[in-house]
Amino acid sequence: MSHSQQPAPTLGQYLDEARKHSRYSLRRLAQESGITLSSLYRLLSDDVDRPSTANLMRLAQVLDLNPAEVFARAGVTAPSPDLDTLLRSEYGLPDQAIAQIHAIIAAHAPQQGEPS
Repeated sequence: MSHSQQPAPTLGQYLDEARKHSRYSLRRLAQESGITLSSLYRLLSDDVDRPSTANLMRLAQVLDLNPAEVFARAGVTAPSPDLDTLLRSEYGLPDQAIAQIHAIIAAHAPQQGEPS
């Protein structure tokens, strides 16, 4: 008897599992992500044909998910990550370390109007 391979979870199932794993209620995830409760519920129920990239990115950040994986499951091309997202997702850096990196960059970057 062969075991059939289960299909990969849908985007909504994937996000809902991440929400449960992170111990977020729907209401708290809506608050943390800035997505309305009704929009979040529709997204987690797979009732959204084309979710916005902004909402996908917010959920990836709040749920500590790889944005590329979230976008792939949504079937959309991921935008290039901003520096903060890259440092969090690829290197697991906390906010304090990211703030220090920004301070170093600001100290070494040429000021506007200065030659580079």
